[in-house]
Amino acid sequence: MNDGSRKPKEISDSIGGSPSHIPWIRPDLVKHKKKEPYFQTSDLVIIALFSSLGGIFSTFIGYLANLLNSLIGIPFGGGQILAGLHIFWLVFIFLLTDRKVGVTFSAGVLKGFVEFFTGNAHGLLVILLSSSQGLIIELVLILFLSTKRNSIVAIAAGFAGLSNVLLQQILFFNSQIPFTFLAMIGIISFISGMTLGGIFPISIFFGFKQASLLQWRKPKSISPRYARNIKTIRISIIVIILLAEFSLIAFLVLQHKNSIQITGEVYNPYTFYVSDFPHITIEAELTSEYFPQPPRNYTGVPLHVILEHAQPKFQFYGILLKARAPDLYSVMFNSTVVDNNDKFIIALVDGVLRLIASEYHGTYWIYDIGTIEVTTIAF
Repeated sequence: MNDGSRKPKEISDSIGGSPSHIPWIRPDLVKHKKKEPYFQTSDLVIIALFSSLGGIFSTFIGYLANLLNSLIGIPFGGGQILAGLHIFWLVFIFLLTDRKVGVTFSAGVLKGFVEFFTGNAHGLLVILLSSSQGLIIELVLILFLSTKRNSIVAIAAGFAGLSNVLLQQILFFNSQIPFTFLAMIGIISFISGMTLGGIFPISIFFGFKQASLLQWRKPKSISPRYARNIKTIRISIIVIILLAEFSLIAFLVLQHKNSIQITGEVYNPYTFYVSDFPHITIEAELTSEYFPQPPRNYTGVPLHVILEHAQPKFQFYGILLKARAPDLYSVMFNSTVVDNNDKFIIALVDGVLRLIASEYHGTYWIYDIGTIEVTTIAF
């Protein structure tokens, strides 16, 4: 009698009162509560849609910035007043996705790829620039441990705009540019980032909320433990990505720093190294409104010797010299000016190849030459 009365209790104790422990119930029939993903489907759609749209617009903004530089008469810097328009899309996506950490970097990478495939003048470098802007926003938000305050978001956008100037100076360091000039364009970039890249998208997002356009996206709560795990993972990923970006920057700085690609209408395109040719020394003075330099001696290879080795296809041709950075600045001469003229030499100055154009204005002294292209011209 006692054994029979204890049996149900023992069974009950052994199964713990939980249906998932009952051996005769199939485990696949027991319902488990699923955790909500950190990035919802709507988040991914917003990132893809607005990153693509921002990439297309940023390509045209880049050409507009180059046009502004030409109008001002400087190789780079003037276009930084528009720097915040590149940041606008990253911050706007961040706000639309409920201010989730990890969004701006993801959007920056995708936006950079779209800019590259739509013909941005920076080429592959634009992917590094765009992803770095997103990463800077992430780091500032993590540093301040806040994603809710609009003032912090605007400051993060300002630093993202400033990173464009700093990164290009690291990649294409130019010791001839005065610190005051770099500081000025850096301040312009920071202010542009805060206003056009921070306050502007925050204002537009506020209008979206007032119009109740975002009511279909109600944020879902997650458990504190799950939130801590997500935070640990995303910080680890950001640290890894940061190390990878620094490695990529170092690679770009060292690769082909002292070489020039000779291309265009030639029979013998090649890579020029200054050590492969005989040198001459000339005296030249750089005249410029911004940073003139007194007369000094420069040692390098005559430009006409470099072109003769490439064997141009025509008797009369144009010579287009393109800089590596920061905005693919270029100048053009014709062969009648350069042929047999030792006043044009390619010299290694402070570790960087540049054109020394004696008796020409400083705007023709192109710095950090990456390409010399022979083109056909009409006389």
